[in-house]
Amino acid sequence: MNTTTVDAAAGGIGSGGGSATLHRKIGWAGAFWVASGVPALVLFSIGSIAATVGKPSWAVWIISIAFGFLQSFSYAEIAGLFPHKSGGASVYGAVAWVRYSKMLAPLSVWCNWLAWSPVLAIGSGLAAGYILSILFAPDAAINTWQITLLDLSGIKAGLSLRINATFVLGAAVLLAAFAIQHRGIL
Repeated sequence: MNTTTVDAAAGGIGSGGGSATLHRKIGWAGAFWVASGVPALVLFSIGSIAATVGKPSWAVWIISIAFGFLQSFSYAEIAGLFPHKSGGASVYGAVAWVRYSKMLAPLSVWCNWLAWSPVLAIGSGLAAGYILSILFAPDAAINTWQITLLDLSGIKAGLSLRINATFVLGAAVLLAAFAIQHRGIL
């Protein structure tokens, strides 16, 4: 369990008195659940990469793994610069920018959040599509229903804003992931 003790005078919660310190108390189970998010991201996109690239998709995955491996060293270096901060890349960016501008620090946090928001929607939609294709035949009634909210044929033929089973299940997957992560490692 990763806990942070914050000085009560700074408006935080903690043991009162003393400076902010991070306690490295994570067990194997907590580390497992933190690391379990990465394979899900890989599995969500493995089919679409293979369908797009074809047989050389193994090379794409080797290059992607190499980039991720190099990025982990960069991230560790940045995290080492701010040993008393937790919160990931967005917080590290905010701490780095605050010396240059009080406006850029919160903007850095919000930009990181905005950049990752589509990943949540895409991942949830892909997971919902996979679940529906596993549980139901492609032409099953559960997969074919839809409610058209707005017809956008003026922009492109056949384009519409609709709600279907993938949307509903994707929203449920997203809310389930939020509920799990809201509690954190605890």
